Amino acid sequence: MRLYFLRHVEAMDEADDAARRLTRRGEKEAREVGRFVKRAGIEFDAVYSSPLVRAKQTAEIVSEICGTGELEIADALLNETSQAQFDGWLKGLPEAKHVLLVGHAPTLADRVRQLLGIAAPEAFKLPKGGLACLETENRRTAALKFAVTPKLLGVQAD
Repeated sequence: MRLYFLRHVEAMDEADDAARRLTRRGEKEAREVGRFVKRAGIEFDAVYSSPLVRAKQTAEIVSEICGTGELEIADALLNETSQAQFDGWLKGLPEAKHVLLVGHAPTLADRVRQLLGIAAPEAFKLPKGGLACLETENRRTAALKFAVTPKLLGVQAD
């Protein structure tokens, strides 16, 4: 199984964190990620997103460009979710070849490091709009296949 960890793209600064929507630049970043995925020939079998608006919007834009099926909301992709809760959720996912997971910092990078067996937080970071692909057979450990940033995709993100 290949897991694609995508951090949501740029969002507006608002008091209500859960309702933060994407900026125009964020929408452009999401389209670039979607085009990259499509050019790479990646076809997601499943797409999961945090329930927060900015993550859902990111997932929806990428899914639309890639022609992916229905988006599923997963509380396991919220920052408040523990590693143990995420691990249990991941183990319970239906079998699939390519699964997109859209979430938030710092937890998304933490999940990647955990699967890669990396303890140091500075060893792997995922910027807004960053995409990391991991391959796993047992859903407990994984190998990094690639990681791209919006800058590599031609979009300047902070």
